[in-house]
Amino acid sequence: MRKGRATPARSKLPLALGSAASNVIALRIRSMPAAYKLQVLQDRIEIASSANDGLIQGVQTLRQLLANTRRVWTMPQIVIEDSPRLAWRGLMLDCSRTFLSLSYLKRTIDRMSFYKLNVLQLHLTDDQGWRIEIKAHPKLTSVGSRFASRFAGERGGYYSQDEIRDLVRYAAERGVTIVPEIEMPGHALAALAAYPELSCTGGPFEIFPFFSGPNIVEDVFCLGNESTFHLLEDVLEEVSALFPGRYIHLGGDECPKTRWKTCPKCQARVRTEGLRDESDLQGYLIGRMGRFLDARHKQVIGWDEVAEGGAAPGATVMIWRGLDAVPALAKAGHDVVLSPTTNCYLDYRQSDLPQEQGEGSKPVPLDKVYSFDPLPNGIGDDVRIHVLGAQAAMWTHYARTDDAVDRQIYPRLVALAEAFWTPRELRHWPEFQQRLEVHCRRLANMGVSLGINFRTDPGVWAAPARSEP
Repeated sequence: MRKGRATPARSKLPLALGSAASNVIALRIRSMPAAYKLQVLQDRIEIASSANDGLIQGVQTLRQLLANTRRVWTMPQIVIEDSPRLAWRGLMLDCSRTFLSLSYLKRTIDRMSFYKLNVLQLHLTDDQGWRIEIKAHPKLTSVGSRFASRFAGERGGYYSQDEIRDLVRYAAERGVTIVPEIEMPGHALAALAAYPELSCTGGPFEIFPFFSGPNIVEDVFCLGNESTFHLLEDVLEEVSALFPGRYIHLGGDECPKTRWKTCPKCQARVRTEGLRDESDLQGYLIGRMGRFLDARHKQVIGWDEVAEGGAAPGATVMIWRGLDAVPALAKAGHDVVLSPTTNCYLDYRQSDLPQEQGEGSKPVPLDKVYSFDPLPNGIGDDVRIHVLGAQAAMWTHYARTDDAVDRQIYPRLVALAEAFWTPRELRHWPEFQQRLEVHCRRLANMGVSLGINFRTDPGVWAAPARSEP
């Protein structure tokens, strides 16, 4: 909760490096109940926290307070004690459908840090491309990162392990943890194009842009083939070493079972493992990978579907299809991260205007994003303790350039950042609209391509706050 008091006076500090008692910005580590305490005094600025992340958050608040008046940077004298409502405040970027440059990812990390978002999930593998170097299996990138030759002009690419290490370091310095997502058992066409023997049919396969073939590909990893598990374990071994954070995302969504039903190897696995039918094969995979990661001190997280067919004990579930399942998942001991399509999917259209692109039969406008309450009134403490946080999602089916991705994300991500940080009773839509104009100018100065005309679009400035669906 933010507690602030301000006076009209302004601090004008000619700052210099050193240990002087005045005209300084002092960062202090000390035990305290809030995430950070910021004091802008007449002769100095102090930011205190019990952790480095709190100091980073305090510095970002200080940056947000700065006002440029006649080319003089000023800010009010103020005392703020502040803490986030949610521990996990995330953004997912889909780097598979559209390969996103390292420079764009770093710019996104800078913007996330400014708005106190602290988790960046990178969707690194899917049907449209394998985007991370795996030294034990080089064909994953030499073949799996490129579209078929008949799709000349489509952007391919992957991140080397050295590039990943640099990106992880860059993010950590700004208080952002990167969570890698390695899709399994579905959304695996890029991997199967490289190693078709790991499919149920043997291939061959070609990688195609999202709108040049079926949206859901029926060819998935063959879970009756022990070589499939060898490759996936090799992948997770290298991924675990590259990303020091606790969580490894295994995807798990939208996996067709068609091939498994007719695959002799998969049916043999069902019988050998005592599974009810092929629908339990995914649970078998998640459980096996979960034990592998647990031995490496990592935690499985996956989309809704990892809770089907017997999820790995203690697996964290990222909710995308709706929040009705949260109480049951919490009762079963699963932590959850909330990312419902209704409020958090930024690839969805922002309005019904004809120029809008994006997913979804219904738009996800700014006011609906802002109204999102991840911890609504009436939720019991037994459920609340399992809600780690919430996350925005940006899939790149439509958005194929940096600017196009920006136009989908902003300014809605600013609204979500506030929803993730601030309790609903302290949020006020009209007041947010006033502040948003300043934020939009700052975003434009950061080089962000905004998704709306924040001065003229009545859908931004006139819409009433909506109740949750």
